[in-house]
Amino acid sequence: MAVVDIRELTKDYTFGFWRRRPQRALDRLSLRVETGEIFGLLGPNGAGKSTTLKILLRLLFPTSGSARIFGAPLDDVALHSRIGYLPENPHFYDHLTAEEFLQYVGGLFGLSASERRRRVGELLDQVGLAPSRSTAVGKFSKGMIQRLGIAQALMNDPELVIFDEPMSGLDPLGRREVRNLILQLRAQGKTVFFSTHILSDAETLCDRVAILNHGRLEGAGELREILNVDVAATEVVLEGLGAEGLASLAPRAGSVVRTGDRIRFEIPGEGDVAEFLETALHRGARIVALNPVKVSLEDYFVRRIGDSNLENRNSKFEAPNSEAAPAPEVAASAPASPDSPSGAVTERRVSSFEFRISNFEFQISNLKSQISNLAFRIAAIALHTFKESVRDKVLYNLIVFALLLIGASLLMGAISVGVEQIILVNLSLSAISVVGLLMALFIGIGLVSKEIEQRTIHNILSKPVRRAEFIIGKYLGLLLTLAVNTAIMAVGFYAALFYQKRSLDWGDLAALQAVYMILLQLALVVGLALLFSCISTPVLSAVYTFALYVIGNFLGDVRAFGEQSSAPGIRAVTRALYYLLPNFSDFNVISRVAHGNRLPQILIAANSLYALLYATVLISGAVLIFEEKEF
Repeated sequence: MAVVDIRELTKDYTFGFWRRRPQRALDRLSLRVETGEIFGLLGPNGAGKSTTLKILLRLLFPTSGSARIFGAPLDDVALHSRIGYLPENPHFYDHLTAEEFLQYVGGLFGLSASERRRRVGELLDQVGLAPSRSTAVGKFSKGMIQRLGIAQALMNDPELVIFDEPMSGLDPLGRREVRNLILQLRAQGKTVFFSTHILSDAETLCDRVAILNHGRLEGAGELREILNVDVAATEVVLEGLGAEGLASLAPRAGSVVRTGDRIRFEIPGEGDVAEFLETALHRGARIVALNPVKVSLEDYFVRRIGDSNLENRNSKFEAPNSEAAPAPEVAASAPASPDSPSGAVTERRVSSFEFRISNFEFQISNLKSQISNLAFRIAAIALHTFKESVRDKVLYNLIVFALLLIGASLLMGAISVGVEQIILVNLSLSAISVVGLLMALFIGIGLVSKEIEQRTIHNILSKPVRRAEFIIGKYLGLLLTLAVNTAIMAVGFYAALFYQKRSLDWGDLAALQAVYMILLQLALVVGLALLFSCISTPVLSAVYTFALYVIGNFLGDVRAFGEQSSAPGIRAVTRALYYLLPNFSDFNVISRVAHGNRLPQILIAANSLYALLYATVLISGAVLIFEEKEF
């Protein structure tokens, strides 16, 4: 069974705004990559190499055709646990160190903590990054980034390794190390499928190659077959040849090059080499070297993509593989003979019953394992998002700004008479709400769009991570960030309140109800920002999210206005807006809490349920949109 089986794969992109027109990137590509081989996908820039590899990883979706890996369809994300992928021009998270990034990748593969530590140490040594394990990735050179990309591709000890231009950005020593690594992977029984436009690498490494040009397969086959298509010439290097000898031999050679005492002759393929050598020896020359000049892969490549009128171009190459034969059907068991002993029949039924119970228990165990792995991956993405947000300097500035506002509210309360606490609570909680909103906007709108823009999304979705898991993990990570930072600001608020009153009582804990309502609002804002970040640019996402937040704070007034209108159409529109748009008006409880009024439990429960349901709708929408995106 082929590791990679591509059949009639076609990919069209559409361009234009008013009149959208298709452009074909892949045209009915058919390939097979066999187990344990190094297969090179060659072609100039824009030939369709990266498109092919991205389709295999489900980063792009084919227009038509099909492909299977390990005999399974591409939409089986569990396949990625057996695949290692290095994208073209990889980009990783600048805020992480090399060790932290590999730890994150190991978490996405579901490796245990001890296994991650072991693999991280091995891989950093293997790619020569052990001395830089604690250096931030943002300080890495291009060659170091490429080495880190190779390390993350091998984190799960994959059976199939897919490299997109693995030599890009490497110095000569690094290129040799990567070549040796690829040969080691084959020696370990792994399959390597890589793209390159550096033909010398393919000549050195590949068992078989395929050549793409403008999305079309120009040729595919074993490398030695391609390179032995023709013997173009024979190179003869002589010493001690006099002027008369040179004059007699030069007309028989295609080219003559003198280097010091040595003269290099290139005899065309149709020339008589034996006669040439006999004449040279007769003239007193010494033979230094005799080499057949084969057609190089570079010459072959240029010839194939440069000649559009070649006839029978597939005669020397393997034909597309025929459809795989269907698996033979297993014959059904014959029914028991009526003459069979009853005990045999009873034994058969018990055995079948026990088998079904065992199979059921296996399915339950497998389901538990899948749920555990799913939760582990979501937690890894959430914690990474939290770490990324915490290391953002803008976040620290916002927290400091909020604490300064709380301090300012303390000063304003000090110059008031009788309403000191009301002013402190009102202004402090308002500061927490505004700063939390800014955090949700600034961080939330970049949750997806930044990953796409920086192409770090390739590193995540090429792992056994479903797109829904990515969205949910991002959402939970930002919620955790907002919860932690809101808690810090709440601690600052209570410190200011204690300074003002010199004591705290149970009534002061009512402000926590308002903080909880603020968190519910932020959960909805993050959901909106995440949804819009899957659709539009960060700037427009921020505009849309803030606009809905403002409108949502006045939905109660909008509905009241509609109910007072005599026009049925206005009443219908205002009711629709009230129920469809996120309603933030019921979460505005800061003024009530500032005046010492505790919130009824029914309001807290209703708002909690509303936030949960509406956030679920928003995240579900984001997942549906994200499932259809291509990267």
